[in-house]
Amino acid sequence: MNLRYEQRLQVAAKIILDDDASTGDAPPSEEELGIRATLKPHQVEGVSWLTRRYKLGVNVVLGDEV
Repeated sequence: MNLRYEQRLQVAAKIILDDDASTGDAPPSEEELGIRATLKPHQVEGVSWLTRRYKLGVNVVLGDEV
């Protein structure tokens, strides 16, 4: 299968969006993520997002304003 760059991006986006839709609403706990700290809800969501992308083989960066 020889896909153009745009087609590959569309396929990758569909895989990611399908995974997000099937994940559910309940974020994982710190224990499930393998973290030994108390995280704020937005931190749990961010780590969960990064972990899901990693498992899909997608390279991502999560930035935060300081």
